[in-house]
Amino acid sequence: MGRAVIASALAAAAIALPWLTLLPLPGVAAVLAHALTLIAAFHGAGLVVARLAGLRTRDRAAGAASPWLVVQWGAAALIGLSGLAIAAGAGTLATHAVLVFGFVAVHTGSVGLRFTHHAGRVEDALAGPRDWIVPAALLAVLGTLAVLGAAGDPLARPFDDDGHVVAQLRRVLDTGALGDPIGYPRSAQLGGQIALAAVASGAGDGFARIVDALAMVLALGLAVSRIRGRDASSALWASVLVVAAFGLALAPSDPLPCWTAVGLTVALYATLSDTEPAPALPLAITAGALIALRFELAPIAAVAVIAAWWQRRTDRRRTAALIAGVLGVSAPLLVARMVAWRSLPATAGAASSAPETALAVRLFGAAALAAPAACVLRLALPDSRALRWAALAAAAALAALAAQVTGAGAYSRSLAWPIAIAFAITLVVELARSRWSGPSALITALVLCVVVYEGREAPGSLRWSRRLTEAAATIAYLQHPSAETPEPYAPLLAQVPVGATVAVWVAEPERLDYADHRIIDLRTPAGARLRADRWDVGAGQGKQLEALLAALPASFLLIEDGDAHARGVATALLHRLACRTRPAVCADDLAAIAERHRIVAQRGALRLVELGR
Repeated sequence: MGRAVIASALAAAAIALPWLTLLPLPGVAAVLAHALTLIAAFHGAGLVVARLAGLRTRDRAAGAASPWLVVQWGAAALIGLSGLAIAAGAGTLATHAVLVFGFVAVHTGSVGLRFTHHAGRVEDALAGPRDWIVPAALLAVLGTLAVLGAAGDPLARPFDDDGHVVAQLRRVLDTGALGDPIGYPRSAQLGGQIALAAVASGAGDGFARIVDALAMVLALGLAVSRIRGRDASSALWASVLVVAAFGLALAPSDPLPCWTAVGLTVALYATLSDTEPAPALPLAITAGALIALRFELAPIAAVAVIAAWWQRRTDRRRTAALIAGVLGVSAPLLVARMVAWRSLPATAGAASSAPETALAVRLFGAAALAAPAACVLRLALPDSRALRWAALAAAAALAALAAQVTGAGAYSRSLAWPIAIAFAITLVVELARSRWSGPSALITALVLCVVVYEGREAPGSLRWSRRLTEAAATIAYLQHPSAETPEPYAPLLAQVPVGATVAVWVAEPERLDYADHRIIDLRTPAGARLRADRWDVGAGQGKQLEALLAALPASFLLIEDGDAHARGVATALLHRLACRTRPAVCADDLAAIAERHRIVAQRGALRLVELGR
């Protein structure tokens, strides 16, 4: 009787808790409510995907999808819907709020209409062995700390290799699109992570930082749910997996989609291995989301789609569903990027692109690396069809990364971590489910123990205990946030006519108002390649940036001189003296452009310059 009451209470909480975010909650309560709202929205979107694919989500024995897997399908579908809204210029905060709460309503309706069924499943889970309390509690406690730490981190890095992620998110929510011809033409991605962050903002403005921390919890939840045994051995595998994941000392610190990519990759493996043949639409949507996140993940998506197609390669309807699912998620963001590229002058586009080796050479190098790696993994791993495909996908992705077929130079090497983590999780799950006690299982267990030890002994901020302590400390920050500082750029932009084009090089582009002006963010890797320091390259060689501003055309230039002081006080003084006395040989091209035009307004280190014609 007690279990039945607890099960009914938990099912009722699943209906009510996602709507708490509509209340004016403070601090920690607001973060947790937003996280629950996002999970419910992902689950509702995943239920729609499963329904369209003709899958059942009620009876696990009848081949139904796990709720953890459905959540990953929903996250992929929301990336696609957000990308479609962005491509149409309608991806504002209001649109994303409608998307999120619309799918929360689907989740609520599904749980409410099948309340007895869901309460019965919870009761069955509570009646099982109590060994699983340990991994469940570890995931809940450590996951809560990770989400709160991400939400309260005031020093989170806003840049990835293509530009300012937080500023691009602000642009999307203000204007509904990614129309910056410098900031958006991303060399290694289509903007899928920004689309997912916009979805998170739909649950509550300002909480996009929790996306990857929440994705970590959902990815590990999916992995733990795949270890189907209910005995002490399976619970031990699950506990060690959770501890090793949170103790990982070398996880990327940049705002790249690390755990989001891990969750979608593990979802591809689960979709392929659960049923024969694998459901085409959910798998294709998940693969399309991986491609939209980062090009480095495209080989994994391609291998998964080929594996699903190969199962019934003569079925034309299934082939069409695979193609439509992949393109339905990735194509809208690709179109948006192409439109942004077309507004960039061809000469500036060529100058802002990094030089690359010939594609044929890179493809040959990737094949030469992937083939032996796949063979070694095939011989070393257990005889599992799903694991063989996972090994092939990981080998292809890492080889393409090493040969620079995908990605954007040295920064892309960080993507080796989510690829390796996803394969490691797949391997652990497969070994735990197969009860295989051969050398691979022993080696895997040893590696997990080494990861846990390394996370405990790592120096500085990489140490596991240090990271968890800092995450716990942010609870006080969330409860008592710092006072809002005055808007630094609004007084200057108020003197610019509405609708005018403003090129900016500022320290905090996320604090600009993108709704009233067309803002072009030059402070990106693409813009930096056009900005030359004439003391380094010689006079007369830095005309590309001025030609770009003339071709866009940019009517005004907002420049912040503060980052010149990063070179040192003496260099900064010489820089300003050179600009004032001899603008033609000014130390910096952007400063020289500003000196040759009329200064409309100046406030501290900020200067608003009218470029004119």
